[in-house]
Amino acid sequence: MTALYQALRSARPSATAGPSFRPVLARSFHATRIARDHFLDADEEAFNKRALDEGSTKPVLVDFYAEWCQPCRVLTPLLKSHTGPESSFDLMTVNVDDYPELAAKFKVSALPTVVAFKNGAVKNKFVGFRGDADIKKFLGML
Repeated sequence: MTALYQALRSARPSATAGPSFRPVLARSFHATRIARDHFLDADEEAFNKRALDEGSTKPVLVDFYAEWCQPCRVLTPLLKSHTGPESSFDLMTVNVDDYPELAAKFKVSALPTVVAFKNGAVKNKFVGFRGDADIKKFLGML
């Protein structure tokens, strides 16, 4: 046996330690509220709860995408880089193949389509791929 194993084994409490024995926890865990959210692959319930929430003052960008759409695969990481704890925007992605009725409700006719919601209402929208500078400009208009 190694010295470490022997030391750990001898440090175990015995069965006769009595009621005064209290195990010491090495670590404790706690949870805190997340200041921002990325709602990736949101379903209709999550969409209704967050994007259409009239009481929410923090804007949410809803990225309507499809797995087969190559521009969508490039745009989503760009949008992620502009949303987060340090920004004043949340990001939600909705797969149009999984929720075509949701896409139709917001007149998504081409991909990618990004719709900005604030206080439960549509504030702005763009269709097609946009670069980093265009996304910053779009966010500035909100």
